[in-house]
Amino acid sequence: MQPPEPEKKTSRQKTFVLRNSLLTDIFDNNHTRNVYNVYVIVFAGLCLQNALRHYVKDGRVDFGLETIGKGFAKFDKAILIWLCCFLSTCASFYFFQIWGKFRTWDKKLTTTWDWFWAVSLVLYYFYMINFTSTATLYFEFNPPCAVFVSIESVRLLMKVHSFVRIKAPPLMSASEDAKFSKFLYFLFAPTLIYRDSYPRTKHINWNFVICRLLEAISMVFMFAYILHAIYPTPEKWLAKYTIKDTLLDIIEFSPHGGLVACGSFFLVFHSVQNLFAEVTRFGDRLFYQDWWSQSRYNKWLAKWNLLVRDWLYCFVYRDFKHYICDNNFLAIFVVLVASFAMHEYVMFCFLGKFFPFFLFLAMIAVFPMFFLNFPENMFFNVFLWCSGSLIMSATMVLYNYEHYAVTKAPLKDPTLLELIIPRFITCDCVLKF
Repeated sequence: MQPPEPEKKTSRQKTFVLRNSLLTDIFDNNHTRNVYNVYVIVFAGLCLQNALRHYVKDGRVDFGLETIGKGFAKFDKAILIWLCCFLSTCASFYFFQIWGKFRTWDKKLTTTWDWFWAVSLVLYYFYMINFTSTATLYFEFNPPCAVFVSIESVRLLMKVHSFVRIKAPPLMSASEDAKFSKFLYFLFAPTLIYRDSYPRTKHINWNFVICRLLEAISMVFMFAYILHAIYPTPEKWLAKYTIKDTLLDIIEFSPHGGLVACGSFFLVFHSVQNLFAEVTRFGDRLFYQDWWSQSRYNKWLAKWNLLVRDWLYCFVYRDFKHYICDNNFLAIFVVLVASFAMHEYVMFCFLGKFFPFFLFLAMIAVFPMFFLNFPENMFFNVFLWCSGSLIMSATMVLYNYEHYAVTKAPLKDPTLLELIIPRFITCDCVLKF
């Protein structure tokens, strides 16, 4: 989740208009569409490479289905957990209606009534997070299913908070009522900011939907090829790694880290969001901006994910400045902490263990550089690309270490200190000092 750009004014409202995603317009040009063709060539090459490798080594052709099948082995259970989260989200709408309809019956108890439901809402947030994290640990989901469940639970919670935050003030001052049909549409629309109505397209372009679906499927296969064929898993290691080996691996895999980062962006923010936008006829498809041409970290992060940035701006940054403390530095700090905390929650479900690497990065790297105003030139743009690739590579290497260490040498009755310290440092099965 990405933080918003610092703003001097905190009254900016999110407006929705009919517009395409940036890459959709860029790829409409015949010249720039060649960049898209490069992706097709890379994907075809990875397919051929993976098939030939398995045919030469094992005498069979494998296009990555085995790797994908293992990752989504318990996807039926993941869907069941998602369904529970979705139904509880729908139920929150009716609890919201109960709060609104009965809060004025006895004006002496209105404040108590409001506080009761406010506390209940916060407890609901914690319950949802605890439920999904406990379920992922109980069913021992592989990383793809664990990430799916955790991200979806966070998305639904953000939707609920947006709906309550937007609809509560007018309901408190008037007799305005919310409609479930609009709330249900909001749950599937590719936005985190609630409105009673959005700009809609006139019809569904099914060719566009099929193209985005094929893109999403191809990205899943490409990730499988990268992780299986290019990036060495711990099971293939023949010896323990030294600190020098680890640093060399982080540098060596930085191109792969950049490829995974760009692929994740394209999958989540272009293919998937545009697919849902087209199916729901959602008109405003500006899910990102030209982050790839930026030279400053605050603009890079702000333009990477406009969906979450708008939510953080409206309900964390702006509310913090308005209700708690009108300090821009503290507001940005709270936004960054909230953003990286949610990342840590997803990675906790991924690993089944607390490994605060994202929070560590936020404190020593991202947060300081967020306030540095680098010159807008090619050198610093290249610097951001290189540093971003190194960060993603370090994430891949260290989380792979931790996943392998937790799997090979799990702790039976860990202490609080053992839960905090990375297991690959203490298990004596990954690193040698």
